[in-house]
Amino acid sequence: MSWRTTTLAVCAGLALLWLASLQTPRLAVERARGSITYASLHAEPLPPAVAFTTITLAGFRGLMADLLWLRAADLQDKGRYFELVQLADWITTLEPEFAEIWVLQAWNMAYNISVMMPQQEDRWRWVQNGITLLQDRGIRYCPADPLLYHELAWIFLHKIGSPLDPSGAFYKREWATQMMAILGESAETDYAALMQDPQTLTQLSAVGLDPDRMRELNTQYGPLDWRVSETHALYWAHLGRFAAGRENPSPMCERLVYQAMAALFDHGKLTYSAEGDIFVLTPNFDLLPTILETFDEAMVGDGHQRHAAAYSTFLASAIGTLKFYHREPDARELFNILHTRFPSPATQRGFDSFARSTSPTFPQILSTPEEDTL
Repeated sequence: MSWRTTTLAVCAGLALLWLASLQTPRLAVERARGSITYASLHAEPLPPAVAFTTITLAGFRGLMADLLWLRAADLQDKGRYFELVQLADWITTLEPEFAEIWVLQAWNMAYNISVMMPQQEDRWRWVQNGITLLQDRGIRYCPADPLLYHELAWIFLHKIGSPLDPSGAFYKREWATQMMAILGESAETDYAALMQDPQTLTQLSAVGLDPDRMRELNTQYGPLDWRVSETHALYWAHLGRFAAGRENPSPMCERLVYQAMAALFDHGKLTYSAEGDIFVLTPNFDLLPTILETFDEAMVGDGHQRHAAAYSTFLASAIGTLKFYHREPDARELFNILHTRFPSPATQRGFDSFARSTSPTFPQILSTPEEDTL
């Protein structure tokens, strides 16, 4: 290609860009008229970085984000997670309303990078980074997307709450310690006093909690212990359930509500001893009536098909736990419900046989940091 041809091509390209720029005011008016501008979707003003990229790149912002997203997928496949952190941050700056990139970034921090750290303190820091990213930024820009609430609830339920991570006990202790610094060492929360303490309200806001919603959740599902990570899983799953409107509940968040409640029954009661700095997690039997009532309400109508598996699984697990803790009348009551509503060859053999075949939930003793090993 000769220099003359190249010059003509460049000039033509610049002329087309100039003509396209002339359409910007008219397109802005049309977007505002159709309520499809970013500002129409978010009450807060644009952050400086987002405002700058929006104005500078204009229509090319989406194209740039798509190219970066392709690069992010490549880095994910190659396991280059630290590079992905910076790249994902660029994408969230370009397209903050794109929920999937917030989820990818949080998962990368809480799961992929955390396990690469040799020290538990560093692992916990990356798990917290994923939590903070979702609650402070992702949900702020995508408040009506249940996906973000589900991801945040899942980190609390699975990454912190389950025993699958070798550092899970350490995470539970750290989260409980953080919440005790805000709410005190007691399992019970005085919501009336809490609402009158500006410092506590500020601290709760820093971890994404609304005291009014905490009180409502405790009334609906409680008594809840906010020192336990599964309570926070329930909190975020409950919010995400109706994030898109009460007429459009989220099935994935709805399922996570019941998973969190089942987990709270298994080990939702925290006993703390300042002497020796000992944390012990045991079943929260006080939640049983509320859990049964919640499942019964969910099973009405077409809910039977959606929640039958979760309900029957909870009943079977709870029977073994109640039997182990010498609460046989309650265990027999749950067995009758299970056999009546979800009969199976196992229940037909009777309570004693069924109870012997179930695995109880044992107490979890969270050792002191010095005793934790990877």
